[in-house]
Amino acid sequence: MKSKWFLRGLGVGIIVTALLLCITYRSSSENRNVIKEARELGMVFPKEETTDTKAEVEKMAQEVKDNPASKSAVSAVSKSAVGTDTKVPDEKDKKAKKKLEDSKKDIKNASAFQKGKTTFVVRNGLLSSTVAREMEEAGIIDDAKDFNEYLVDKGYGRRIRSGTYKIPEGADFDTIAKIITRQD
Repeated sequence: MKSKWFLRGLGVGIIVTALLLCITYRSSSENRNVIKEARELGMVFPKEETTDTKAEVEKMAQEVKDNPASKSAVSAVSKSAVGTDTKVPDEKDKKAKKKLEDSKKDIKNASAFQKGKTTFVVRNGLLSSTVAREMEEAGIIDDAKDFNEYLVDKGYGRRIRSGTYKIPEGADFDTIAKIITRQD
């Protein structure tokens, strides 16, 4: 009889412990905290990266153009080189400038392609409430609670597919729901 009560107590203890661990794990691993910590440590997200990179490249190009030290260094190198062709540094400068211009064009084309759309990643196994919250954090929707209610009411809540999506700016709930459930 004593072993019967012991086993029941052990089983209840294991169940209670498992529940406590699950609750503690969920509250400590919220994505919002992780994203906040990542930003504090200096992580740049793709949405922010295109504008920052473009500004940095333009700033570097302007510094190269305006920096008299780089011009004097090139002329000093060409003067100090005895018996070498002075066209070599000029050709290298032209190639570097062409490369810089090409990269500027690529950045402009990439940002023009992304203009008006936000890239959003739905990870595998997320609940509709989590997707709605992350969309609100990304600035795609205004209210996560309303969007989640819409998804559940219309039956989209269980059909959300993982993947990377391009969401147009100002899209309504129906359009977003069809995009993330791949019903286009």
